[in-house]
Amino acid sequence: METITAEKTWERRLRQAGEVCFWAGLFLELLIVVAEVSVWTNPWEGQLFRLTFLLFAVKVLCSRFSLREWLWLLFFGILAGICYLCSDRDEAVRLVVFCAAFRDVDVKKALKLAFFVTLSGCLVLVFLAAFGIYGNMYIIDDGERGLRYTFGLGHPNACYCLFWALTVLGICLWHARMRLWHYGLIALAGILLFVPTRSRTGILFLFFTLGLSLLLAYCRKAGEAKLLYVLGIAALFACVALSVWIAYYEPYQGPFYTYIDRFITGRITSMNTLEGGGGRLCNWSLFSGPENTKYFDLGYVRLFYWYGILPGAVYVILYALLLWECRRRRDAFGFMMLLSIALYTMLEAHFVSVYLGRNYALFLMGAYWGGIVDHRREKQKGGNAAKRYVWHLPGMLTGLFPLPEKKG
Repeated sequence: METITAEKTWERRLRQAGEVCFWAGLFLELLIVVAEVSVWTNPWEGQLFRLTFLLFAVKVLCSRFSLREWLWLLFFGILAGICYLCSDRDEAVRLVVFCAAFRDVDVKKALKLAFFVTLSGCLVLVFLAAFGIYGNMYIIDDGERGLRYTFGLGHPNACYCLFWALTVLGICLWHARMRLWHYGLIALAGILLFVPTRSRTGILFLFFTLGLSLLLAYCRKAGEAKLLYVLGIAALFACVALSVWIAYYEPYQGPFYTYIDRFITGRITSMNTLEGGGGRLCNWSLFSGPENTKYFDLGYVRLFYWYGILPGAVYVILYALLLWECRRRRDAFGFMMLLSIALYTMLEAHFVSVYLGRNYALFLMGAYWGGIVDHRREKQKGGNAAKRYVWHLPGMLTGLFPLPEKKG
């Protein structure tokens, strides 16, 4: 009995060590995101990413997974590893470990940490820029919009995007406490911020998010209806298909240049005129190459261009399954956040980046992926669930190095 108690104590301590590593890694990832939106160039960014990767890896090794989950992790790890070997981009490997580290983590607590750290960091940058201490308050746009305010956050579109992303996250977390006038205040703040930033994409998606949130808040049957989730998944695939179609056209050809390109403020032209054609379809491959490093706005085009057709397709399929998983878990506002991010990604690549902490969809992916690949585990409770776990680091260590029995 004493040996069993000692083993449980050993497992509990290792589990706690994994949790400490997870929260330290997440906090550091969020600080890197805040540093990125400032004008400061972080010289230690690569080393910090390696540190967060190690912290999340420790959390994974201290977590319990079923056999099926370990096999899926192996599959995703191999896919991400091939992606890294072909493209020299390590984000895919980091993403797999980041999501796996969310096992047994309170995802709402993690999202709240992301909200407050990002909000606090942005307010500090705004304060520093406003008082002329550090950062720029505005830029002169090369286009027709002229003077546009950045408020110390790098670019007007980035400034509005952060406001919108924090709005989406805030509604997702505290929708139960919100009243109609809260939504009105957010809309008013969005209009007031649009005046100095002139971010048309940002305000468009802000009102989409507010409209969908109001529908879910005041018509609960809509959040339970299968049709809403089917339409959401269809919208995701439509955005991906449209992105592929856009990437197919050569520069200055096709209907997109005349109509859609003007509507989305020249995003297609700015990509096609890059050296080598940027993210055009002719530059896509099954697994991307190290030469595909160009930056442009179209998110899904960048996804396939940077990482390859196969990794991009797997990501899109998992995202669609994640939307459906929200229905199974009755997480309507999680669905709202995921759908908002999915649609926004077609026009902006804010969430397709090396900065994992800025993509809140990955938080839910990490929390829900076990249910996606192994529904049976989610149905098991108590002792039956424990039997489905086949390996974890504490169990391995206590098996290899059994604790000495106390002599009474």
